[in-house]
Amino acid sequence: MQERLQKFLSAAGVASRRHAEEMIVAGKVRVNGKVVKELGPKIDPDKDKVEVNNKKVHLQKKIYLMMNKPKRYMTTRDDPQKRKTIYELLPDQLKNAVWTVGRLDFNTEGLLLLTNDGDLTQELTHPSNEHEKEYEVKLDKELSSGRADKIRTGMQIDGKQTAPATLKMQGTTVYLTIHEGMNRQVRKMFGELGYSVRNLKRVRVGKLKLGDLPSGKYKAVTPGEIV
Repeated sequence: MQERLQKFLSAAGVASRRHAEEMIVAGKVRVNGKVVKELGPKIDPDKDKVEVNNKKVHLQKKIYLMMNKPKRYMTTRDDPQKRKTIYELLPDQLKNAVWTVGRLDFNTEGLLLLTNDGDLTQELTHPSNEHEKEYEVKLDKELSSGRADKIRTGMQIDGKQTAPATLKMQGTTVYLTIHEGMNRQVRKMFGELGYSVRNLKRVRVGKLKLGDLPSGKYKAVTPGEIV
């Protein structure tokens, strides 16, 4: 059965589908010895030889991990400033086998998903699918009801309108549920309203809850636990 080249690369755990497309356009992918730079071609995984950076690609077993990311760790694989990355928390056999689904800021902690499943990555990160992400936000002071309503109905940050959000308040701690992924969105929303975020932790993605997983640890999960 034939399938699109970028989907095959994603299914093989080479990269997310978007990154696989970038690799194809950059000329890093060969099919039967010939460089492919267009996104249209289909391949037969049983017959065609696919190589990335001169290494043959094989279908791999899918991996799904949930990590409790500590603060002061980067979610990128390498950091020019030599800060610690979450890949240092993984055993050698997993460090290059998975990628993160989305990111968490350097000073943000909590639930981070890692996988080699490009289709699931696409499903969770595409804005149109509106998968929920819940954060525990500790503020410098209690959130007023008027400002809470602004978050609930949507507000402007960086010239963009946020979608309506869900809020639960417990003193200076707020549990915020959104389904977008704007850069530093949660911190900017509260900053725009005059509040400082003292601590930010993601506690849920889709159906999956962080629970009591210790900081810096990870465990295997299944797709059915997430979506």
